[in-house]
Amino acid sequence: MKVLVIGVGSMGMNHIKVLAQLRKEGLVTEIYAVDIDKQRLEVAKNLGADLVFTDYHDALARKPDLGIIAVPTALHYAVASDLISHMDLLIEKPVTERLEDALDLYRKSKSLGRRIFVGHIERFNPVYKALINDIGNEKPIYIESIRAGKLRGNLQSYGNVLLDLGIHDIDLVLSMINEDKVRVLSTVLKGVPVTTAWALLGIGDTIYLLHASWDYEVRIRRIQVTLRNRYYDADLLNKVLIRDGVRHVVEGPDQLRQELMHVINALRGVEKPIIDMADGIKALAVVNGILMNNPVIDLSELLT
Repeated sequence: MKVLVIGVGSMGMNHIKVLAQLRKEGLVTEIYAVDIDKQRLEVAKNLGADLVFTDYHDALARKPDLGIIAVPTALHYAVASDLISHMDLLIEKPVTERLEDALDLYRKSKSLGRRIFVGHIERFNPVYKALINDIGNEKPIYIESIRAGKLRGNLQSYGNVLLDLGIHDIDLVLSMINEDKVRVLSTVLKGVPVTTAWALLGIGDTIYLLHASWDYEVRIRRIQVTLRNRYYDADLLNKVLIRDGVRHVVEGPDQLRQELMHVINALRGVEKPIIDMADGIKALAVVNGILMNNPVIDLSELLT
């Protein structure tokens, strides 16, 4: 499989490192990198890129099978719209900055018969996987998440804290609960653009309190889940799951490696996709609903 990485900032570099490992294992045949910064391209070559380009149009002659879009969020839609007719895509979260752009891209992918995956990498966190395996099909009564840490990078590249941090936990909770009706019960949004957000949501019969912030020095990635007869505290950053007060350290393979292997295997027909375009759109719709303070978000109507 030939893979094109568009944007070789920190995340793009991580993709190239993992792809170079997968090439040694025979899952990837060639790696191409694109960036307007020639110094970054030199680093990408040293990390394992076979060919580098300053314009992704020049890479199309190599006929890549998969394009990984790791450019700033504001550019996701334009780049993906241009590439979707040429290859399947993995787009770093959020899939696009605006919900209407994501829906348009979804329609284009369907008409062309192309696959789009979204980089919600926390789906591959071993603590989250252990948590949902233990919960099974039981619906939580209450969920609380906090994801905080100083912004590392250009604010304009990330949009707002909900698009950068909050969307991770929204995706995890939507996947855990699997309900289409989301009620926005209350919100507190600080900053322009938003740098700290609290949102109280009703998802089906579950109450969910979301907290995301760039305004703290501490780094936190945590979800707490209450069921009728047990309680979980999942520390996604330190890989610890506490079940009814009993602490379990959860080991697991590198999350980005798992994500890339999953995408490759899904394209080969070996695995069923778990991070497809529909999931990315649903998480983005909830972010949009919180920002707009929409009282009800009906996820079932989005893709019809």
